[in-house]
Amino acid sequence: MDDEKLIARFLETGDRAMFAALVERYQDRVFRLVVSVLGPGSAADAEEVCQEVFLRVYRKVCQFTGEAAFGTWLYRIAYNLAIDWRRRARFRLPHVSVDKVPGLAGASDPLGDVLTKEKKAQVARALEGLPDLYRSVVHMHYWLDRPVGEIAELLNIPEGTVKSYLFRARSALRAVLGRSFGSAAGEKTSS
Repeated sequence: MDDEKLIARFLETGDRAMFAALVERYQDRVFRLVVSVLGPGSAADAEEVCQEVFLRVYRKVCQFTGEAAFGTWLYRIAYNLAIDWRRRARFRLPHVSVDKVPGLAGASDPLGDVLTKEKKAQVARALEGLPDLYRSVVHMHYWLDRPVGEIAELLNIPEGTVKSYLFRARSALRAVLGRSFGSAAGEKTSS
């Protein structure tokens, strides 16, 4: 049964099985989209956002007009909620459990570990500096290994636009990281 028929039957009868079929059909793609916005290591937050997405869709499905495909409407809701979550997350402080503190020590190569962590931190900062849409496309393509066609479908934009966003994001990252890594490399060779 196609999306429109499932929605119509759900609205007519209130049969939750119809809505459950929609959730089942879209949950994986919505999760991938949300994780791509929130970034690596955010699976738990992504699950919360996905629950909020489907709750919102459940409450507002009667407002779905059918002007766009249901998937497009759903993905727009998911993308917007993920962006909102990400913006609010900036105000939350990271928390490390007291139980984990003793286990954080004990590196065998402290200098190497510090340099590796610093490079990872520089890459993370560079990614954070990208516009939300570019960062999402980079995460979906490189981290979630999604093809350009699927990203275009999820974001409801042409494939050429996805390729353009990837190119621009890579250029921006190259410019920022080239300066960071170049200056670090210059410091090493001059000593």
